[in-house]
Amino acid sequence: MRLENHPLSPRSNDIKDSEVPKYIEKLKRFLGHEALIKAQADLDKDLSHHGGCYRIWSQHFKPWLFAFRTYGQITNNGTHIPYAWPTNIRKLAGDALMIASLHHCMPEAVREKYRKDLLLSQHNDFIFEVYSAWHYYLEGYDVQWYPLGHTKCPEFRVQGDGLDFDVECRRFGLDISEGVKTPSMADACDIIYRSLLPHNRWGTVKAWFAGNFVFDPSCASQWSQALTRALNGNHTTIQLDPYVQLTLELMPSPSPTYTPKELSDIALEKDPTERSYLQSKRNGELGFDPIVFRCFAPRKTPIELRDYIYKTLKEKVTTQLASDRAGIIIIRFTGLRDPCVFNESEGIRGALQKLFERPHLAAAILQCDEIAEADGNSILYSNPSIVFKNPLTAFPQVAAAKHLS
Repeated sequence: MRLENHPLSPRSNDIKDSEVPKYIEKLKRFLGHEALIKAQADLDKDLSHHGGCYRIWSQHFKPWLFAFRTYGQITNNGTHIPYAWPTNIRKLAGDALMIASLHHCMPEAVREKYRKDLLLSQHNDFIFEVYSAWHYYLEGYDVQWYPLGHTKCPEFRVQGDGLDFDVECRRFGLDISEGVKTPSMADACDIIYRSLLPHNRWGTVKAWFAGNFVFDPSCASQWSQALTRALNGNHTTIQLDPYVQLTLELMPSPSPTYTPKELSDIALEKDPTERSYLQSKRNGELGFDPIVFRCFAPRKTPIELRDYIYKTLKEKVTTQLASDRAGIIIIRFTGLRDPCVFNESEGIRGALQKLFERPHLAAAILQCDEIAEADGNSILYSNPSIVFKNPLTAFPQVAAAKHLS
């Protein structure tokens, strides 16, 4: 029987708590112990030159490295099993199950590439490809990665239930429309926080960055003096330099004490155009005197953003997906939480309309950021998504397939 004709037999993604160590050890073996040691050493070196806000950014972009550290701490390097696993460890075990199941579908060169790439700051781009394949694998499809070569090709091929199609993935990160990159904002907030610490204040600092802002650590002394003058004069608006303006909404210490959950809620972005960081004095499981940095920077106009997205996706569709085979493109937008945006955005609709002029493209799947929900003892991760089917496609059966769980 040809692979595309085999009937679907859904697979399970359940992991028992007792199996967590087994899968984490499998992931370590996949990555290689020497590579993990080097990646952790490189992370330590990187963090030694930065502060807490940059660390928050690093935790988002290198989540496995931090989770491995937590795992080593709570298990005493594998000799102790805790009563309950923290959320980040359970998620790491889920990722490990995906890798353990899918790496057999990859040529050795592709496995080697993922071993390297999943330990870099581009981790989220590459794990997104794994997540995309995992959906089809769980549905019972056969998933096969294409070998690396001189010609461009999609991420993987999906076969089963009478279907045979290619899948290309593209993730747009937090910086997609910003004129100032996230690490530069984080480094600037760390300098500001260190300058504020001696003044014993808590509250909110809003920071506006000019589009040509470049972080320079030598600014620390100048910024500290400017902040001291502003606080002594009870000024709430301060121009740190030509590229950074602050609005201070601060109160004298002490603040109320907050649980980690309350601090996390305080730090949530209130607006999709902002980047937020939270620093807090810690005392065990409680935090006090929190300072939330809400950062803003110039952004691409809606037309510029539309054109950028379309140009990027057009290149993907025309160079990665073969014109004589059915193709699907999966697009994730980090920072978006409401999929209604995809229906309401004229720019998105216009870009898709142009993309759908290519009949080999069967559908585009647009995804929001990951959300986590508790269900009893389980944590369910999902990405609110919408499937847009190409009305002009030459492969209507692929367009009609179940592309969302």
